[in-house]
Amino acid sequence: MQNTESLLIKVKESFDSAKWQFREVPEKKVIESEFEAHHAKIPLHVQAFDELGAISVVSRLSFNVNPATQPPINEALMRTNITLNIGNFENNPENGEVYFRITNVFSNGQCDTGVIGSLVRTAIVEMDRITPYLAEIMRDPNQSISNLLDRKDLLPEIKSDIDSSKE
Repeated sequence: MQNTESLLIKVKESFDSAKWQFREVPEKKVIESEFEAHHAKIPLHVQAFDELGAISVVSRLSFNVNPATQPPINEALMRTNITLNIGNFENNPENGEVYFRITNVFSNGQCDTGVIGSLVRTAIVEMDRITPYLAEIMRDPNQSISNLLDRKDLLPEIKSDIDSSKE
C-alpha cells in the first residue's frame, strides 16, 4: 500500500500545478485551503489515508445551520444526495456544519494528480451549488423543499476553473 507521505506529496503537487494555495496541518497529513466560488468562500480539507491508499476531500458550508432548520436542511441534503453519482453531503447536528465529502481509493499505489484536482473541483462546485438553497431554507424553513430544489435561478454559472483565495 502507498504510504501517506507519498499521497500527501501528490496532493501538494496537484495543488501546486493548479496554482491553488494551501497550508499544511502539522502532524496530520492534511492540507487546508479556501476557494472563492460563485456564492461563497468555501473551506476545504484534504486528507491522505495510508492504510487505505485513499485521499478524502471535504468542503464545508460557509455558514452553520441553526437547530430550528435542521429537519428541512437534512431533507434538502438527502434529496440532493440521491441525485449524486459521487460524493455526498453530510450535516453535523451538534455544531450545524454541513460538508461535502468525496474520496478516492488509488489501486496499486497509482495516485494521479489529475484525479486529485477533479476531486477538489467537485467538492467546491457541489458545495457552491447547494449554498444558496440552504440559505433559502435558513430564511424560510417552512417552504416546500421539493419546489425549492427545482429552482434553477439559484445555480451558479459554469466555470472552467476554480481559484483558491490568497492568504
